[in-house]
Amino acid sequence: MTAAHVIERTRAYITENFLYMRRDFRLDDNDSLLGSGIIDSMGVMEVILFLETEFGVEVADEEVTEENLGSIRAISRYVVARTEAATKVA
Repeated sequence: MTAAHVIERTRAYITENFLYMRRDFRLDDNDSLLGSGIIDSMGVMEVILFLETEFGVEVADEEVTEENLGSIRAISRYVVARTEAATKVA
């Protein structure tokens, strides 16, 4: 799984589920999802469910951080790292 694929799928998900009423909103890969008001705490839970179903990544409570899930690029790094670690173990 590539970072570009994760970014593409995550951006599509966020656009479809959180920006559907703000189609002109320009979201950069490094923009803070919480800080820019795109998602709230419930939105974080929705994103986690998306990551688990879309990429098979189980997000532990202690991993719910701005560093891991704060932006599209952070999500991509997190998902790629988790999937790479899982393939090394298998």
